[in-house]
Amino acid sequence: MKIIFLVLLALPIAQLDATKSGTSDQATIVECPGRTVPQIRTEASESEISLLFYYVSWASEARQARLVYNGMAHYYQEYAFFGAIDCWHLQCNCSRTLMPAPGVAGAGGYPDKWPTLIVRYGQKQLLQYQGAWSFEELARFMNNLLQPLDRAHSSQDLAAIRKHSDAVVLGLLDSPDDKAYKLYLAAGLRWLELDPERNIRFTVNFGNSARKMLKSSEAKLPQFVVIDSRNGVHTFNGTSGLWKTMDILRWVRSTLKNMSLFSNGYGTPMTIAMKARHVPVLAMGVRMNQYHHASVMGDEMANAQKKQSEECEDYWKQMQEQSEDSPSSLMQVPMELYRDSDSEQPRSCYPVWSKNKAVLKNYYRINRYLNHLWRQYSHQNHPRYQNVPHLLRLHSRNLCLAHSQHGTPAIKIGIAKMVTKYGQLIWQHSTEHAAHNRSLGVVIFDSVKYRDYLHQLGIQQHHQQVQVFILDAAEESLYVMPQQHTFSYVALKDFIRQFYARTLPRTHKNAPAMIDSGFSKKYNRQMLLQALQRPNATNVVLMHRPDCALSAVLSQAFLQVSALLSSPEVHFVRFDSQSNDLPWELAMPITPSLIVFPQAKTAESVVFPTDVRIDVQSVFAFVIAQLEPEQQVRSVLTSCRRRMRNVRSCLDFARNLVLQHVSQYLKFWEIYERERDDILSHLKEFNNLHMSIESSIRL
Repeated sequence: MKIIFLVLLALPIAQLDATKSGTSDQATIVECPGRTVPQIRTEASESEISLLFYYVSWASEARQARLVYNGMAHYYQEYAFFGAIDCWHLQCNCSRTLMPAPGVAGAGGYPDKWPTLIVRYGQKQLLQYQGAWSFEELARFMNNLLQPLDRAHSSQDLAAIRKHSDAVVLGLLDSPDDKAYKLYLAAGLRWLELDPERNIRFTVNFGNSARKMLKSSEAKLPQFVVIDSRNGVHTFNGTSGLWKTMDILRWVRSTLKNMSLFSNGYGTPMTIAMKARHVPVLAMGVRMNQYHHASVMGDEMANAQKKQSEECEDYWKQMQEQSEDSPSSLMQVPMELYRDSDSEQPRSCYPVWSKNKAVLKNYYRINRYLNHLWRQYSHQNHPRYQNVPHLLRLHSRNLCLAHSQHGTPAIKIGIAKMVTKYGQLIWQHSTEHAAHNRSLGVVIFDSVKYRDYLHQLGIQQHHQQVQVFILDAAEESLYVMPQQHTFSYVALKDFIRQFYARTLPRTHKNAPAMIDSGFSKKYNRQMLLQALQRPNATNVVLMHRPDCALSAVLSQAFLQVSALLSSPEVHFVRFDSQSNDLPWELAMPITPSLIVFPQAKTAESVVFPTDVRIDVQSVFAFVIAQLEPEQQVRSVLTSCRRRMRNVRSCLDFARNLVLQHVSQYLKFWEIYERERDDILSHLKEFNNLHMSIESSIRL
């Protein structure tokens, strides 16, 4: 933050005055081709903050991201250097962009994805942007880059920051001139690479105010503390003067390693899955800014970006007009600077003093702006000098760019914390099934961006602003809140109460029942579970997905084998695992999967091996091998009768199969004397089958 102070002081007066009427229509972006990469990097190193955008012109995602980058450069060109490098062009050598992997021969440090945005802060700090490529997210990251630390003057300020963050890293220091502060600031900047939205906030306090937070006037500083979402306090134990920036980052990461289970921030389906391993999850899908998350073409994206930019420009111009009409908002410089010590007349008539007056006006303008944002770096001004019209309007416009109509991550975290509090109170006062109930984790995510995830869960969207459901992995249950046109917290609290009372109906993916097609049947979830619970035949089940190419290969062999072996005692079933779900003991991790559930022992199912070639012969042999001896012979005989070619060789195979089983049962006859009645019945059945085969051969 001291660095930003110097940057603003270094801005020329003409530049500050020029920005009163808005930024230029064309952002200054230094590009390759046009200049060489070394020239661009050298020029970037001369700026306190520089951003280099690496992309390839043939990638559609990179071209869309370039539009976003151009829009951001338009509004933030006063703060930083902006460069763009087309790595597909022969003139642009993008090596040494990233640190080469240690021990890898020939590693040139090329970008590992397109686009890649590298930020250089000062001469030593280098970080890569890892956030989403939307205008709102990138503008928010830029604001976080300009202000990586929050100032908490008191415990009340700290509580306000905690209210809208997943966790707080608090640095208590003697002075911003200490080396510890520089290292802590560097850690806050590097943290943006891991958390570009700053769901975990780095906060700082100094001197006696910091000691008051520790409730000890003689406390030794510096000290670093992490306060997690469960009010846990963790203290950094590094030896003062010996630790480095990476030591702070490692400590914060290790401290918050398992905090994702309890964090209240908004996230992704991956966040829901991680939390669902440990606690039931209340997920709230919110329809956020559709301009940034919808998959649209470049022109539509540019129009959306232009629309939001125009709204922020109108907002900025309106504030400017209001400030010009208001006398109280005019820049006021202390009167003692205008007067001579021996005279009461202003000295503004002298040319030299007019120049000094402009310099002082510029100084006080910047000083009051910093006083508004970072009071610890500004002297105590008189109350009448608190307005900073130009720079405050610039700051307000930048905040407008980084805030959509649905709010910031801090607002979403605040909502999640409030919902978590609701769940905790209802859980504590629930009397039914109290021993089995658990606290709820809360995740807020973008229902537009992750609509495919909702579709996979079987949740249909009907243009609701908020879609709420509870995922309980331990109970293998999904509970969906009834659809309403307007969301209300009263309905949400009733939904949570019903969950703890165990009165919510479970939601399952169950496709409509299908009509039998040919020799195979199409089952949904309900039909398959009923067939396995009351088996009256051996079920050969193909679990497939319509969007899987390998499913089509196995499905083709499955259909041909079903045409040969299908019978009243062997059923062939096709099951769409994308449109239906199953209990965990039946769910398969690999698609497609071919499973045989024997009629006599359904629990002893067998899966088609993944290392066996998929063809008709392999699938035929696999199914035959899982049948009972009599079923094997009857199924082979059925296939022989349905064949149009090679019928005699098929009958010979059936006869040899009968002789093999008879030989095996004769051995059993000699060994198991008490089982001879059952063995005799099997031999009679094989005798009848052998006679049927012989008659077919004679024909």
